[in-house]
Amino acid sequence: MVKETMTPRERVWAAVNLEPYDRVPAAPLLDLMFPVHHKGMTLAEGFADYRGKGWPAMVDLFDDIGGWDGFILPGYSQTPNPKHPLAHRTGQMKYPGRGIPEDSPPQYIETEAMTIDDYDEIIKSGWWGWVEKYHRETSPFPIEKTIAWAERQLAQYRKEIQTWEERGLPTLIGAAVSSPLMTLSTSRSMIAFALDIHRRPDKVQAVMDAMVDDLIESTIEVTKLTGVPGIMLVLERGGNFYFPLKVFERFEFPYIKKMVEAFAAEGILTVMHLDQDWTLNLPYFLDLPEKMCVCELDSKTDIFKAKEVLKDHMCIAGDVPAGLQALGTPDEVEEYCQRLIDVVGKDTGFILSSGCTVAADCKYENFKAMIGTAKNYYPYG
Repeated sequence: MVKETMTPRERVWAAVNLEPYDRVPAAPLLDLMFPVHHKGMTLAEGFADYRGKGWPAMVDLFDDIGGWDGFILPGYSQTPNPKHPLAHRTGQMKYPGRGIPEDSPPQYIETEAMTIDDYDEIIKSGWWGWVEKYHRETSPFPIEKTIAWAERQLAQYRKEIQTWEERGLPTLIGAAVSSPLMTLSTSRSMIAFALDIHRRPDKVQAVMDAMVDDLIESTIEVTKLTGVPGIMLVLERGGNFYFPLKVFERFEFPYIKKMVEAFAAEGILTVMHLDQDWTLNLPYFLDLPEKMCVCELDSKTDIFKAKEVLKDHMCIAGDVPAGLQALGTPDEVEEYCQRLIDVVGKDTGFILSSGCTVAADCKYENFKAMIGTAKNYYPYG
């Protein structure tokens, strides 16, 4: 075992701040699915009773394995703003036991839930003005009931943060928000939104301009309510896997930059959740505030290229692949984690984590190998 000279909190923040650490910290991105399976339950059981079964399963997993260093997200609860608790129109989520098999992960059904006319309303009224108008016209629930739901969600989120704080672990995320591109692409559907970019680019840009300040303001407010100065910026659809760089340069990066700079001005860290391949986009991130971001990768982006490009600018987190978690052996997981530590974790600036969330069908022995490698392997100490 590596000789430890830091607390988990010191180790994680050393990585974020690009300062020397005693070893690479481990902080998996964890939701309830793998812990629920580890405790012998179906996913339907965990989702049906998150507070009574799903959340306790996460805590039990941490205790069973002997802990790790920190959390990107502390649990599975949402972080809505009670001032703006209303959801926008988007595709349909199906949960295990409700329209899909009891042990199937949640499924997102892509639909065109937003219309071109909605674009005009957002430009006219702003993001929250449009959301509130949609609620008044379509929702059977009074706003008071929705506010009460938001407050319960935040109370649970604070409970999750406190649980890890009592164990000496930091949580990096106090709120989550999607970029305008990510938000619109899930509301319009990916195909319809891609067509909008080509058929009516000026209107799409005007909508994004009308959205971004509302998203920034509300998300900062939520970090103050949760007490954690960190934001997950969800960026799953704006990278080179989906769009050429000319689209990224106009419809994604200017808004990423505006949001990250606004958060940094408030002393808030941004964890960029980068699903799919962003390898070609990496150099643009050098124009974001130094040491105020974490580049969180899901195994599709070349993490070794990310280290080469961003090593003196921002921390990198990732990226043990879901396939390796579920189908590999503990020796294969250990070998891959050692390579990550050797290359991406050298000196500083790396958090060993899962590629996106820990897979629902991850083997316990493989998860244990990932955490154990971080604790036991650091050839630079």
